[in-house]
Amino acid sequence: MDILKNVYQYIVGYEDPRIKNWIIFSPYTVVVILFCYFYFVFVCGPRFMKNRNPYSLKTFIKCYDIFQIMMNGFIVYKLIKGGWFTSLSIYCEPITYSTDPVKLELLNACWWTVLLKLIDLIETGIYVLRKKKRQISFLHLYHHVSTMFITWVFAKYYSDGMGTFFPLVNCSVHVIMYTYYFFSTFGPNIQKILYRYKYLLTIIQMIQFVILICHAMQMLSPNCNYSKIPGAFIICNYCINFILFYNFYKKNYLTGKGKQN
Repeated sequence: MDILKNVYQYIVGYEDPRIKNWIIFSPYTVVVILFCYFYFVFVCGPRFMKNRNPYSLKTFIKCYDIFQIMMNGFIVYKLIKGGWFTSLSIYCEPITYSTDPVKLELLNACWWTVLLKLIDLIETGIYVLRKKKRQISFLHLYHHVSTMFITWVFAKYYSDGMGTFFPLVNCSVHVIMYTYYFFSTFGPNIQKILYRYKYLLTIIQMIQFVILICHAMQMLSPNCNYSKIPGAFIICNYCINFILFYNFYKKNYLTGKGKQN
């Protein structure tokens, strides 16, 4: 009971002192959003679509892809403005919780990243409304929920130093990914050309997790002044994501069935 009490106090009571009263960092907000998400995906959405034809949502999807490209690019810009590739390196960078304007750029970028990862959950809702049940796989659900949770945790507690490397890499990958998705909305002729390179998206995702695992391993070093618990946690999460994406890649692009499709 004492352990659970300490964990509860840590999650609810401890946070970056610069984000006091920022509602998006309240654990209750995240719990409510995730409850609504799963309720719509597994209960409300399928019930609503049971006797309806799937929605097209082509215009919405195009606008959504453009929004994702712009927002992910904006976050990468904010992170670079906050010191990446200048004052921040890929090595162990401790947290300072500084109110310096440059450091606040990192904090603001992390806030926008959390908001964007919450918006990302809309994608599953799109699959529900289009009756793309096969797309709502364990990989899809785990990746979206775990990425949102990891982003929230690091923005709430570690939105400085090396803790901001994850959104830098992840948002950069998403600029590439949603650019591909956007161009794939322009009819079957474009889709036929793009499909030849679709496997590269999964490879880029896997490379992303290898880079993030190698970077996070530094947190476990005794020479790195960083909390070891979040380091071990995110390394496990990155490994799970890598395995899920590799299994997807193997099934869809390496096997005979996947090659034919």
